[in-house]
Amino acid sequence: MADIKVTVKQAEKKRKREIQLNSHTTIAHLLQKLGHSREAVVVKRNGKIVAEEEHLCDGDLIEILTIVTGG
Repeated sequence: MADIKVTVKQAEKKRKREIQLNSHTTIAHLLQKLGHSREAVVVKRNGKIVAEEEHLCDGDLIEILTIVTGG
């Protein structure tokens, strides 16, 4: 299995970081690895909102946006 590198930008953190992952990693696996609840975030891959079942590809830019609720 080849490794891939993705760049992750998290809304609450102002910087991007590069992460090396297994080539079979999904959005859900990435969120789990980073300690995010799938119900509390929206994920964009290369500028488009994606489902958690999608696999990551080498060179992807992943943005993790925290959902804010309230009244």
